[in-house]
Amino acid sequence: MSKTTKGFKVFTHDFRPPVQGGEPVWDGTLPYVLPEVKVDESQRDCAAGWNFAREAHVALRIAGLWPTGRPSRLFSVETSGAVLERGEKLRTASLTILHEASAEEIAAAIVAFSTVFAPHADWMVAEQLEWRAALGRPARDVGVIEAGLLVALEARGLSSWKLCRFESARDAWDARAAWDAWDARDARDAWDARDAWDARAARAARAARAARDARAAWDAWDAWAAWDAWDAWDARAALTLGFASRQGWVKHDALLFTRGIREAYSNGLEVAVPTSPNELGWAMAE
Repeated sequence: MSKTTKGFKVFTHDFRPPVQGGEPVWDGTLPYVLPEVKVDESQRDCAAGWNFAREAHVALRIAGLWPTGRPSRLFSVETSGAVLERGEKLRTASLTILHEASAEEIAAAIVAFSTVFAPHADWMVAEQLEWRAALGRPARDVGVIEAGLLVALEARGLSSWKLCRFESARDAWDARAAWDAWDARDARDAWDARDAWDARAARAARAARAARDARAAWDAWDAWAAWDAWDAWDARAALTLGFASRQGWVKHDALLFTRGIREAYSNGLEVAVPTSPNELGWAMAE
């Protein structure tokens, strides 16, 4: 009699693999049987096959809470086939997606992997849940976005900056790229201005390095990891600085990189980046 193995698997908001990327795996209908694939039987932690985890908090930590800048989606899965276990990951040839985790299940998973943030675990859980909610863009309000960005600028000591709205995120990035190209020759002042906005370029980077000594906490921060998603980096930087501040590693307001910007995301902000001297360019989500 076949043994059934149950576990959890994470996808992006639009059902794509959260780490490898690519096309949507399926259309979201449930339950759904994923097609059979060849399984790599090597000792590698991550290899060919349908990968999943036994526990929800492990699946979320590995795949991320917002790998694309949108909240990831957690599903319960099962298989009756052979399962290879490599570290915290499992892989199999075929997998059935059963149902999507509830908000309560996701909160419980975040609580589970946030214990390493003690004595600030409760605060960190609340902040991560707030960021997941905000990055879901539940509302669309231009006025609230602009007000939030002005609050963010003031909090960072950049109240003299102006806002410039772009039609799309790509337009905002093009403007930043053009500025980067123009300033590449001799632009220390411009780079300093960008550092004043970019958390990862200054304070949060130092906070992260300090936090590396807390190895368990650093491992848990994998759940915030993102590659090209600017909005996900904003969330990660805010959480990194927040924890480091509460630990006393840096002397900054724990919410310095949260104020205003999170409310802006919650109301439909797609991206906010410096696009010229003393100018913060921004665009709404499409």
